Amino acid sequence: MASPDATLPAGRVAGAESGRRLLSVLLCFTADRPLWTVPGLAGDLGMSSSMVYRYIALLREVGLVDSAGGGEYRITDRAVSLAGAAKAAGRPLAEAAAAVLLRLRDEIDETVLVARRGGWRVFTVDRVESRKPVRLQFEPGQAMTLHTGSLARVLLAAMPAAERDAYISQLDPSVRTNGHLTPDSLDAVQRDGWTESFEEVDEGIWGVAAPIRVGTETLGALGCAAPIYRNDAKKRALIRDLIVEGAADISRELASRH
Repeated sequence: MASPDATLPAGRVAGAESGRRLLSVLLCFTADRPLWTVPGLAGDLGMSSSMVYRYIALLREVGLVDSAGGGEYRITDRAVSLAGAAKAAGRPLAEAAAAVLLRLRDEIDETVLVARRGGWRVFTVDRVESRKPVRLQFEPGQAMTLHTGSLARVLLAAMPAAERDAYISQLDPSVRTNGHLTPDSLDAVQRDGWTESFEEVDEGIWGVAAPIRVGTETLGALGCAAPIYRNDAKKRALIRDLIVEGAADISRELASRH
């Protein structure tokens, strides 16, 4: 008989379901929804109320969650230290990219951002938004899937082949057969040093991205996301060249700090 862990999707830690559920409770608390009740968490996560009460009790025990009154719970100030740790870890990349982000935004007046990979997610490290009325908003720390959009695809392409294959293998078949995710396509992204996407993340949005590298290691990606209607083929080619150049500038800045 096969082990229960044998059916786990690739990349999931065996024997960690309880910890996974605990973290899913904690990650429900966001800036958009900072207060939760136990019944609300139970309904949203598909858990029993007794199970959620137990996880809330554990989170209160370590000081990450506390009562907000009226049966609601909130994240405590102790979580600020976690946010600070994340910010500190991303600081070298954000600092090296700051001048380039501003320069590009001023030149093309579209949203530009820097992201890095964390496990099987992509996280925004910093961004400068377009000054135009219609623009995209990416908050620092915002998580994105690793297989959708140009910024993510640059980071997916840079992963070690075995890890990249493991990630793709656990995707829904209708997703992993996407032509952008074939080994040849991802190898081409690595070879060309850039990729673009059309309406993969949001309708009407085009994106382009290039890797930020020090030596052979890809530390992040620089990208632009903009409405297609105001960026024709000529403008997109210009932005692409500027993004590739900007990523190279950030790479040199990071290399000089090592």
